[in-house]
Amino acid sequence: MSTLSLVVGLLLTTADAQASTPGGTATVPLDQLIPLYAQREAPKPAPPPTEALVKSQLKGRLSSEALLVDGHFDVEVLADGRWTQVRLLQLDADTYPSELPTLEDATVGVVDGYLCLLTRKAGRYAFDVSLSVRSPGAGPERRAQLRFGPQVSPVPLALEADTSVFTLMEPLPASASEAYAVYPVQGSLRVGWRAAVAQGAQKPQVRPPLEPRITEAHASWVSTLEGRATLRVSYSLSLDREQPLELELPEGHRLERVTLNAIPVPVEAQEGVLKLKAAPARLGETGGTLEVVLARELGVFHLSGRLKLALPRVSWPVAELRARAHFPAVFNYRREGGSLEQVEAATVAEAASSGLPGKELSFRQYLVAASAPTLELGYSVDISNSYFR
Repeated sequence: MSTLSLVVGLLLTTADAQASTPGGTATVPLDQLIPLYAQREAPKPAPPPTEALVKSQLKGRLSSEALLVDGHFDVEVLADGRWTQVRLLQLDADTYPSELPTLEDATVGVVDGYLCLLTRKAGRYAFDVSLSVRSPGAGPERRAQLRFGPQVSPVPLALEADTSVFTLMEPLPASASEAYAVYPVQGSLRVGWRAAVAQGAQKPQVRPPLEPRITEAHASWVSTLEGRATLRVSYSLSLDREQPLELELPEGHRLERVTLNAIPVPVEAQEGVLKLKAAPARLGETGGTLEVVLARELGVFHLSGRLKLALPRVSWPVAELRARAHFPAVFNYRREGGSLEQVEAATVAEAASSGLPGKELSFRQYLVAASAPTLELGYSVDISNSYFR
């Protein structure tokens, strides 16, 4: 077997290699030397100057007994292939993590009294944590301290404090976001506060009662040619609790039915006065509805005549009242008196949408208080569409 042999002298340059490898020469065939040369170990890369870089933002708010902190951390881990522990915050005896994140390829937890990020893979990890820093001791004055870990640069704390509830123990600069800036001192954030009013001296706030009133009322008269008329009045109530309400019915009217918040109410008028208890439609709301239906005999319509109409007198003030009259179409009607003022008649489309027969007349009155709105109408036969004029 003819093989080109080559004598190669291996010069060992590193001190470790010189100590562990004996010196000398060896004769190796060329076809075996080339694979050995290709398999030589590459030099290891230099380790990073630091294991990780950390950016952080902290926000806080006060409670009666603790400082509540929300922190955002952006950690850039440089070391790879081995475990890296980044100490973020030091947890004293009165500091408790209330919310910790779940990360991929990393873990955030408490190790040896520190809030730490643990990973063995290089990369960027962004996450949020929440802490509760309780104030030791008792009494109205409270103090809390939060210390940074050795691998985190101290940053200010943006503190939200309601000065009507809490008084800060020392003046703090205010930031543009309507929060106070607490700057670290010797790697720690310290906050002191006390309640503006002692806890035992606080009295429950009682909201003054809402003055009951009627924001809007809608009334409608509907009459046949024989004079049988129906009056329907709907009231929009404004109140925050059960309140007494009285309605004095107009003379000559009889009560058909009453509904409160769309529920029929079994009440009867006593000597023309209807007394009931009004309440909001739902608990905690400030609105309700009341509907009253009355009936009356106007008498047979003649060729001409006068109609005297009236609405119930309500014990609550009425901000705005709108009324409509639907009377036989064979007559012309004109307002001749009363507190209700006539307004422009509704359009044909609006009249048709109401579904009520006859001619429609519209009226309104503002600021009705302790009085019964009235209306006087004169009527005469309408001959505008007759053949003989």
